[in-house]
Formats: sequence, structure tokens, C-alpha cells
Amino acid sequence: MGLKVRVTREGILIPEELFKEMMSTYAKVEQILATLETLADEEALKTIERSREEVAKGEFVECSANDLEKVLS
Repeated sequence: MGLKVRVTREGILIPEELFKEMMSTYAKVEQILATLETLADEEALKTIERSREEVAKGEFVECSANDLEKVLS
């Protein structure tokens, strides 16, 4: 079964199945790029390591996003 892309005066028509696959792949690439950016940021890696250490020591606070401002003040 071949998926056909059609070019018209109004634009390019892409079958829905192909479009969904393209968007899924795009999302995966975006996630990979975000991970690579984090891994390239030494300060971010240090922050992650400090956070891991704090969690291991039990030095953390759990709260909802709505309560975050209260916890940080």
C-alpha cells in the first residue's frame, strides 16, 4: 500500500497516517535535542547531581504545582 502525497495549487496533501507518523518522529527528535542540550550544559548537570544527592539524603519537599510558591517563600 503506497501512501501518495499530492501537490495542488492550494498546497501539499499528505495522507493522515503519514502526517501522524511525521509528527511522532518530530516529537521524538525534539526530545532528543532537548536531552542533548541538557547534557551539553555543565551547570544543568551539576544541578541534577545536587538534586539526586538531596533526594538520596531525604532533603526534598513534595508539593503540588499550586503550592510551589508557598513552599519556595
